[in-house]
Amino acid sequence: MTEQVDEHFVEALRALSPGRRPATTLGPQLLEMFDAQLGSRHVDLAAREFRARGLGYYTIGSSGHEGNAAVAAALRPTDPALLHYRSGAFYLQRMAQLGRNGLLDVLLGMMAATDEPIAGGRHKVFGHHDAAIIPQTSTIASHLPRALGVAFAIERARKLGVPSAWPDDAITVCSFGDASANHSTAAGAINAAVYTAYQGLPVPLLFVCEDNGIGISVPTPRGWIATAYGSREGLRYFQASGFDLVQTREIAMEAAEHVRRHRKPAFLHLSTVRLMGHAGSDAEVAYRSTSDIAAGLARDPLLGTAEP
Repeated sequence: MTEQVDEHFVEALRALSPGRRPATTLGPQLLEMFDAQLGSRHVDLAAREFRARGLGYYTIGSSGHEGNAAVAAALRPTDPALLHYRSGAFYLQRMAQLGRNGLLDVLLGMMAATDEPIAGGRHKVFGHHDAAIIPQTSTIASHLPRALGVAFAIERARKLGVPSAWPDDAITVCSFGDASANHSTAAGAINAAVYTAYQGLPVPLLFVCEDNGIGISVPTPRGWIATAYGSREGLRYFQASGFDLVQTREIAMEAAEHVRRHRKPAFLHLSTVRLMGHAGSDAEVAYRSTSDIAAGLARDPLLGTAEP
């Protein structure tokens, strides 16, 4: 499957012709985001190779979710982030905002290197003190309550006049998958955020659901996320296509500005696609049709960005 994804991208890239979409004024920033997307994809490919050679130990990748680079671009590097395990492009984009290359950080984590700066080689996660990215564990949705706590702490520190790790107008961002959204921990954290804001307390928290339509081997019912969170009182809902990097950045900026201005939680529903299975050991042909897998290749977000 790894070779299939890479070969399809190269062949489709060669077939592109100019003038397929309107020009954008983003210029250098678009190239920077594309570089983060490409870097994340290459990290995923390297992870599979490392594992095959007995050099690496983690193959859950971000392929198909690279549109989250635009979410990072829409935020400030001082906004604390608690990230989904498929947020590789977000991590690389955030590091680029600081003028740094995060590729080596992620590669060291995959190889469980003791000098890896995120978690000391204990597990491949996304995190960096300088980038305000708080490392997580692999326990599903465990970071959502922490994100609520961070958002609450930003405002409480400002009110009490005590030192804080983040600016007074910072917002917290928390990303997770569509399957994670069904976890009781996630449901509790989202409800608590809305409940707290309902009482008039500031909760500057942006939830980002990266919806690829499948949780390991179980499909998410079509329309479920929009139905569950699209009309929740007290939770402003935004929706974007992870295939369209420019659109995602625009909508993510709108969502971030809403949270920053009103100090209330919001929900960004980002449609994505999962490529190369759940992880390196996953034989997704056992539970997905070949036509479904092929359809996913056509929705590769790298192709969406590469269209001239």
